[in-house]
Amino acid sequence: MTRVVILILALTLVQFGGLLTAHANSTPSAFDLARCVVIAAPDARLNCYDGVAGRSRELGDAGISSVKTIVATASTRAAAPPADSQNFGLVSAQPHTAATGPTVIKAQIAKITASRVGYAIVVLDNGQTWTFNEIAEDARLGAGDSVTIAQAALGSYLLKTASRRSYHVRRIQ
Repeated sequence: MTRVVILILALTLVQFGGLLTAHANSTPSAFDLARCVVIAAPDARLNCYDGVAGRSRELGDAGISSVKTIVATASTRAAAPPADSQNFGLVSAQPHTAATGPTVIKAQIAKITASRVGYAIVVLDNGQTWTFNEIAEDARLGAGDSVTIAQAALGSYLLKTASRRSYHVRRIQ
């Protein structure tokens, strides 16, 4: 099986410009690299390294500007959405995710239900829905209770009650 994979890989590399033989024959010598190191002008030094590597400078100014455009577009897409309390607790797979935002929210419990497997589901008065990460048989929560949800270690969240009990929770809506 591994011989078949290696054969397919080798044939693919040979098909795309003879990369296997080109790499084996293009190992630069220490003398060639030392010749490039001493060049002071950046463009001339880069041309020297490209020559040693067996490449011609195909990018030119137009290629460099297109690379700068791609980098600028990628950094714009990676910009974080504005922080607001509606995004508190959502993970990146969920919509309305915010990279930054509040570290603590305070709310009152509007409703408590249980999932099919017994995890408590807490709906807050601000519309957020949180579920316990473990089955809490001693959870003494009721509608109207005041709770605080704070960020904990490693991206987790703790729901703290007025009676100083805390539960690991995650936001589901």
